[in-house]
Amino acid sequence: MLLIYLVSLFIAPQLWLEPFIGVRVDLYIYPAWFFVILLNGKINNLFRFNIQDIFFFGMIIWIIISMILNDMHVRSGDIIFFYVKIFLLYRIVSVSLSNNENIKSAINMVVFVVFIVVFEAIDHKYYSLDQLGWAGQSLGWVDPSVLAAGGTGRTRWVAIFDGPGVFCVMFTLILPFILVGLDDHYKKLTKFLSLILIALVLLAIWSTGSRGGLLATLAIFGGYLMTRLNISFLTMVKVGILGALVFTLAPSHLTQTKDSQNSAQNRVVMWAHGLDMVEDNPLFGVGKGNFKRYSGALIAHNSFIEIMGEIGFVGVFLWVGILYFSFKTVYLYIRKETEPIYISTARGVSLSLIGYLVSSFFVTLEYETLYFLLAIIRSMSASKNIIIQPTQKDFLFIIAIVLTMYIIIKVFVSSLYF
Repeated sequence: MLLIYLVSLFIAPQLWLEPFIGVRVDLYIYPAWFFVILLNGKINNLFRFNIQDIFFFGMIIWIIISMILNDMHVRSGDIIFFYVKIFLLYRIVSVSLSNNENIKSAINMVVFVVFIVVFEAIDHKYYSLDQLGWAGQSLGWVDPSVLAAGGTGRTRWVAIFDGPGVFCVMFTLILPFILVGLDDHYKKLTKFLSLILIALVLLAIWSTGSRGGLLATLAIFGGYLMTRLNISFLTMVKVGILGALVFTLAPSHLTQTKDSQNSAQNRVVMWAHGLDMVEDNPLFGVGKGNFKRYSGALIAHNSFIEIMGEIGFVGVFLWVGILYFSFKTVYLYIRKETEPIYISTARGVSLSLIGYLVSSFFVTLEYETLYFLLAIIRSMSASKNIIIQPTQKDFLFIIAIVLTMYIIIKVFVSSLYF
């Protein structure tokens, strides 16, 4: 069931490949998956919530309350259905992966399926004579200066990955799982194959021309070196500065904060609108799905800002809480685990989530991909019987993260306007 789901999510043949076009995969896979869990005697596990589940469920309730208080709109039903569906996905996946082997197999499936699209991206960018991809999609927008210099557009895919920035997330999602194949305990052949696969993924990332994707890649490599070599935080800061200098050597369409189509500038304007939304209604925001209506132009292109603007400080507190306790789960898992291969897997999961969050600072990424990744982490807690009893310190830390993010964004936006 998991493989079918991953194919429908990442390759999405139901959108472009006959005879699958038009098939509503979700109408079949969720009931079938639920039935498999029932046959395996795990149905009761679906209703055993831990702290991540409570925060996730609480966020959905808060979304509904916020929408009601801000007046329901034509998309309200679809939004509620989406979050209920991904909560069900999150619980089904986490219940299905009951041990280390299951988790490792699931990650291998993700890497395998996404790698099919890695080859598609490389073929589309560098070998397609008509500049059309396998699904008949054209290359994405790129600054005219790139075209004038003889370059081509940026690769993109279908469904939720139809934009280059979001498409790149697919590749940064699997990069850490391949990167940990360079760890000491792996054989030389595994390390050699990992290097080849890393090179292909990096080429696919480059083909998207995504600023956020490039920064996410740097964050993933930096995080890997930090955990692999036990590098101190201060040293990592120095490496980060060096990375920033390397970033300035990239093509201008990746590094500039202004462009002829105002792409980068518009993002900052939308961030400013997001700040206005939460300041107008700190508790409930403007209601889920109302960002574009409020801004009159675009969505936030930043997951944190969009969530904060649409469902207020309480809503973003719950969202950050899910992430916080997920990272804490990985930390506790690594402390309990003794097998090097599974420790590497856990590090890969945490680095994948870090890369995802870095990308989400430049693109709104409230998609199934995030919650699938969180479901894997949730299954890790069950495999090691990790029970987190939240403390006052945890809640204060989450509040501090939310306020720090808000202040940083506020200062950044203000510095560009005044």
